[in-house]
Amino acid sequence: VLSTIGIVLIRFTQHASKRREMSLIHTAIGALALFAPANIVNARPAASKSTVVQKKPPPIESKTTFPPPIKPKTPPKWLEICNQLAPATSVLCSLAPLPTILDASRAESVGDLPLLPYSSMAANGLIWALYGWLTNSAPVKYANIIGTLLGSYYFKEFKKYSPPGSSNLPGTIRQHLIVLTWIIFANAFVLTNFSKVDAAEIIGKECVLMYIILFASPLAAVKNVIATKSAASIPLPFIIASTINCSLWSVVGLLYMNDFYIYFPSMMGLICALVQIFLKGMYGDSGSSVLEADVIQEIVRLT
Repeated sequence: VLSTIGIVLIRFTQHASKRREMSLIHTAIGALALFAPANIVNARPAASKSTVVQKKPPPIESKTTFPPPIKPKTPPKWLEICNQLAPATSVLCSLAPLPTILDASRAESVGDLPLLPYSSMAANGLIWALYGWLTNSAPVKYANIIGTLLGSYYFKEFKKYSPPGSSNLPGTIRQHLIVLTWIIFANAFVLTNFSKVDAAEIIGKECVLMYIILFASPLAAVKNVIATKSAASIPLPFIIASTINCSLWSVVGLLYMNDFYIYFPSMMGLICALVQIFLKGMYGDSGSSVLEADVIQEIVRLT
């Protein structure tokens, strides 16, 4: 019996010791469970930070496709030729009155020729040269510098051989000089008080007006042409050169430069030149000889 009791006590003691060990293990696990979440939470940001620094998101490939750049259109060859010929014809147009002025110099008389074509040529050349400078257009600038110089020469020669007190030029020489002076001062004011872009706009509008005056100026003698039935006062070389010049600048200004201040006055000048060619073809220079014959017959009758 005692041995049996001893065996039971021994086993109970062993069982009790195992229970104590298990309770201690559970206590230790519970303590670890209390501290483990805090350690894990504190460790996660560091891990996420290291992940952000080390790993970058892959670049997103754009699937957008852009059209190829548009190449500027090359103008056709015939338009390039017109662009090269237009400044040359401007110089030719400025040289066209030279035979008429030389004839007047040899005869020491300008006859019925009006002064307006030559004074307007000087003013027109000056204004267009300024416009070419403001718009960085070398052909317009240099061609009209030549026109300004030639127009000034024609004006000087006309003034030398014009009858004193002439008022059918239209107006007088003094009035033409006053207008030219005002044009010079007005353009100087525009250049010094406006920006380059604004000055180009203002002078461009002035160019339109002066260009029309230049090519319409021979029509100042149209009343005399109709009355005498003679177009001797219309200088044919100047009108032919004007027709060619205006035709080329109309094409270049519209199709090459796309500049309203170039093609619009050129078209207006072309219309004026064609009207003068029509008058020249209708009346010619024969009316003056008819008048001379009538005068001679009247003198013979009176004698």
